[in-house]
Amino acid sequence: MRDEREYGRQYSRQYDNRYDMSDRRYYRNERPAPPPQKRRKKRFAWWTVPVLVLTVCMLFYAYIFAQEQIMAYRDFQRIVGIVSGETFYPGVVVDGVDLGGKTMEEALALLSSHETASVQGFEVFLTADGKTWRLSSDEIPLSWNTETILQQAYALGRGGSLEDRYAAIQRLETVGAYYESNYTYDKAQVREITDAIAQELHIDGWDARVVAFDVANRSFAFSDEQVGRDVDADELYQTVIEQLDAGAQGVTIPVHMMEITPSVTRAQLEADYGLITSFTTKTTDNNNRNTNIRLAAEALNGAMVDANGGEISFNSLTGERTKEKGYKEAAAIAGGSSVQEVGGGVCQVATTMFNALLRANCEIVTRYPHAWPADYVPRGEDATVDWPGVDLVMRNDGPAPLFLAAWYEDRQVTVEVYGLSLGMGVTIDLYTETIYTDEVEEEDTVYTYNPNLAVGTVNKIKNAHEGYRTQTYKIWYQDGQETRREAFYISDYRKINPTYEYNDGNPPLTQ
Repeated sequence: MRDEREYGRQYSRQYDNRYDMSDRRYYRNERPAPPPQKRRKKRFAWWTVPVLVLTVCMLFYAYIFAQEQIMAYRDFQRIVGIVSGETFYPGVVVDGVDLGGKTMEEALALLSSHETASVQGFEVFLTADGKTWRLSSDEIPLSWNTETILQQAYALGRGGSLEDRYAAIQRLETVGAYYESNYTYDKAQVREITDAIAQELHIDGWDARVVAFDVANRSFAFSDEQVGRDVDADELYQTVIEQLDAGAQGVTIPVHMMEITPSVTRAQLEADYGLITSFTTKTTDNNNRNTNIRLAAEALNGAMVDANGGEISFNSLTGERTKEKGYKEAAAIAGGSSVQEVGGGVCQVATTMFNALLRANCEIVTRYPHAWPADYVPRGEDATVDWPGVDLVMRNDGPAPLFLAAWYEDRQVTVEVYGLSLGMGVTIDLYTETIYTDEVEEEDTVYTYNPNLAVGTVNKIKNAHEGYRTQTYKIWYQDGQETRREAFYISDYRKINPTYEYNDGNPPLTQ
């Protein structure tokens, strides 16, 4: 190797000396050929193998990555194209119409025909009593929620991130989204219509009732009962609303009418009305007193006591008892003494009316006993009157009016009460017992000086009357057998001491 280098240097010097400066040329063709050299055996570079493999792998993965990026970009572009559409996504169905790929305007146009068909079918018919009433969109305008439903359907797949929107669109295509539009209407208008129909079909019903009482013939006049008819307005309204809400089309609804049966018929009144009770008291042989009794009885004759709390007043029926009316002076009780006054004796008529009305189940409003018990009724069963402050007032709490028939005849005064029977075989009577007696003692005698009397004169001005407290019972009978007894009222009679008036001298010890 060293020899070769040396030979090269010599050869180069020899060759350079032949350089022609004039034409500046090399005579290279005259350079001698190098001596032959030995061919060297090249060694394999083993480290290039992994480099090559790594390079190939990198290029392969770079290719794969590039392909994936290209595909991802294409998918992105495709997804963007899907979600950015301005039409309804596939799978959206409203009122049975597939709106996929339709614009909002197209959807509104498609569904308008559905609204028109529903409006034309929105009607029900009410029938009753040979009449028919129609309720439709002509009388009850409809309001649709179609636009609201379409807005909700259009919003599907248009909320959230791109991935969320795309996933929602994919679900729509798989399971779909179904909407039904509906209408609203003014239910107050429906109520007005149904109430008017109910009122038109209503017929007032009423019970038979007493029109008049003929006191001369003791007979009643009755009005006929009226069968009524009614419609439950609430029920009718609810029935119509249920049909309309269900989308009724041409449905006929029979209106349910209820018959109102009278609780009282004329036949019942004719069977149940009549004489309830009668009460009679005996009078004296005093003509003036009997005249007053006759006039007072005539004032009561034909009087009516209204039902359900109606009241009757003795003083209101007779008015003031005056000579102008024919009343005469007769014995009466005033201030615990027997006196003569115009109208004396009418208390017996009041007492007779009192007893008759008690036995007709009337209640006492105002009643006063006499100063001492009357001799024409049992103790505790009398009633006194005096114009204008002392009155007898009775009340009828029964369901039917009462009528009085009163008259005087043959020294007897009678008051009859007519009306609705107390019940088959039912009667009322009174029983009174004395629960306390206040006896008059000799030392109770009262003497009063009267200088207007003649000297030595002694007059008795008040008779002695014992005092009493009595308890009166109302007794109910069924076919003559007592069924109930109740304490009714108490009467108090104040003791009246014998009273004398005198002039001069010592009062007498005895009469």
